[in-house]
Amino acid sequence: MSAAGSEATALDPSWPAFTTPIELWGQEQSINTHKTALMLRMCEVPFNFHAVNIQKGDHKAPEYEARNPFGRVPTFRQGDLVLCQTINQLDYLARRTGRFGAATIMERYEIENWANFATDYFSVGLARLRFINRFGAPPGLDGAMLKDFFRPNMLRGMGALERHLGADRDWIAFGRPSLAEFIVHPFVAVWRDAELDIADYPATAAWLDRFAAVPGYAEPEGWLRTITGTPAPDAGRFG
Repeated sequence: MSAAGSEATALDPSWPAFTTPIELWGQEQSINTHKTALMLRMCEVPFNFHAVNIQKGDHKAPEYEARNPFGRVPTFRQGDLVLCQTINQLDYLARRTGRFGAATIMERYEIENWANFATDYFSVGLARLRFINRFGAPPGLDGAMLKDFFRPNMLRGMGALERHLGADRDWIAFGRPSLAEFIVHPFVAVWRDAELDIADYPATAAWLDRFAAVPGYAEPEGWLRTITGTPAPDAGRFG
């Protein structure tokens, strides 16, 4: 599961010592938070988790925007290093730990292909349906109409992933778990919230199970809630 080579292990002298405590601000039900938190857990990197209540607008508070001017979760800090975007957080952890990253430039490009795929079809698709089902449509907008708008894109992405994995592939990008799994898996793992039936995608279902069997994996929302002691929220809406 490790990735050897300069792409995975190249160090920069400006980086903080890896013994410096890592702080992660995020929300327990946030898919992007799931990505980074899982990477930390599965790389056996200790960190301190700070819950951000997006429903109450914590991400818009001046003290949070001083930490992350984009006002998004998660925010990752290690010493003076602050990473505000999930993809940068995953890449940093792969490089520092030598795990799950690209061993060659061609593998890096393949991971980037899947990062863009996830944005195109699951951020603008699956995640939108999940959001509406769990938290409601934005005020003044018709939730059913919005779901009908985003559903075709989600289904196209699910079909593409199923065909890819169905072509005798155990893992997305190459013959081992990689950053591609951390990017794509947290979206697909919440298939119930997006009104999907995973039985319609048997190769994808098998892949979900394979990744869940990798040492260190835990269902991310439930695990993060055990850290914060936060119960599942009532229906509401992200701000």
